[in-house]
Amino acid sequence: MAALALSEIYDRLVIAATRFDIQRNDEFSGVGGGALWQAELARPLWTAEVTLNDQPLNEMKQQAALIRKLDGARQNFLLCDTTSLFPQADPVGTILGSAAVTLGVIGSNRTIAPLTGLPPGYVLTIGDKMQINGTSKIAFVEVSQTVAATAGGAANVEIFPRLPAWIANGAAVVLKRPACPVVIAPGSHNPGTNQGVATSGAGFKAIQKS
Repeated sequence: MAALALSEIYDRLVIAATRFDIQRNDEFSGVGGGALWQAELARPLWTAEVTLNDQPLNEMKQQAALIRKLDGARQNFLLCDTTSLFPQADPVGTILGSAAVTLGVIGSNRTIAPLTGLPPGYVLTIGDKMQINGTSKIAFVEVSQTVAATAGGAANVEIFPRLPAWIANGAAVVLKRPACPVVIAPGSHNPGTNQGVATSGAGFKAIQKS
C-alpha cells in the first residue's frame, strides 16, 4: 500500500514538535574478557514522537479523526522531521531551486549515496535528511559527513542507514521537505484532553514502514 502524500496527513496536522530517532534491531553476545559482538537482525528503523499544538476543540477533533482513519498501522503516510525540512546550508531551499537530484552509480559501499544534479558547490551538512524514492518504496536517510558538490554537481554523500538493496541507480532524491513513510505505533495516539473549547496534550508515536 502506497504511503499517503504529505498533503493528506502531515500538512493537515498542527505540529508543535517532532523527535526522530533510530530503533536498532540487533542481537548482542559477549565474553567475560569484555569482547562484544553485534549482529544486525533487521535494518534500523526510524521512529518519531509527534506533539501537536494546543488547538480549538473542533480542529483537534478533525485531526484525531484523520489519525483514526489510518486504521491503526494498516495505512502508512509520509512524515517530515520538522527540524530537517531543508538542508542546513540552504534553509529555505532557494539555492537548490528546481534542481533534479538523482543517484548516480551506486558502488559496493551502500553507506555512500552518489548524488548527481546538485548545484555546483552545494553543501550537505551532517544531520541533513534525504528521501530517496525507489520503484515502490521510499528510503529515508541522514547525512553522516558534511560534503560539497563538485563543479559538475556531483557529491559522494556518507549516509545512515545504508541504501537498501531495492534502491537503484537513477533514483530520485528529495532534499526539500524529505519525508519518511511511517505508521502509527499501536496504542500511541493521544487525541488530547479538552478544557472548555480548547484541547491539549495531543500527539502520537510513529515507526518507519520498511
